[in-house]
Amino acid sequence: MIFTLFALAAAVVFFFSSLALLNYGRRLGARHLAKEGASSMAGLNAVEGAVFALMGLLLAFSLSGALQRFDERRQLVLQEVNAIGTAYDRLAFLEREKGLKLRAKLKAYVQARIDLYRLPIDLSLSNWSADYSTEQLDKILALKAEVWDEAVAACSSTGASTACSLILTSLGNVFDLARLRSGINERHPPIVIFITLFGLALAGSLLAGFGMAAAKKRSWIHIVAFALALATTLYIITEIEYPRLGFIRVDAFDHFLTEAHARMK
Repeated sequence: MIFTLFALAAAVVFFFSSLALLNYGRRLGARHLAKEGASSMAGLNAVEGAVFALMGLLLAFSLSGALQRFDERRQLVLQEVNAIGTAYDRLAFLEREKGLKLRAKLKAYVQARIDLYRLPIDLSLSNWSADYSTEQLDKILALKAEVWDEAVAACSSTGASTACSLILTSLGNVFDLARLRSGINERHPPIVIFITLFGLALAGSLLAGFGMAAAKKRSWIHIVAFALALATTLYIITEIEYPRLGFIRVDAFDHFLTEAHARMK
């Protein structure tokens, strides 16, 4: 809820700030035209073009990076599901009783992973990342330790070194991918990038309004469209960067993990 309110509030504040700067820039431009004449505006196009180009590049790279990280998060879900399925199947190499016990432990671990993403998640203002349930994370770590310790103990009492090597390797992959998913959830651009985007977009609004002074009448269609386009783009970038907190979500891929859990009988 904190993230949703923050993202919407930031977008609304930017929209109205952009509208204000567009109108203020137009007023400044009108004064400049009245004082210096229309010919004085010609030399300012290069500066405006440079600012708009920089703003466009920063917006494009930010959106591209956010989409790439969004896709990586979905890909890691699939990789974790595949690793879990492989580990579960390889536990059949152990003696029946030990294999069934470890399979039940692994299934409980997977259920805890599913529950982690079903529990309420909000924005941590201390490090600007998703704030997951500490209690659930501790439960996952405890189950992970149980699965690993019991797998090592089971392998120590059997002479099937090749099978145990495969089992321990596959379990290690499961836990490694869980850590990778936790890590990528905290991979975001530095806050200064968002501040720079916000500032450049507002500066662009001021310059756009200044350039609109050449028009005799104020075009509200262009003013609103410009402010709305920038506000929407910044809002979408923010949403994609935090895909478990806002309206643009990666949760749809979690059904693969749920299906994998259902197949663990």
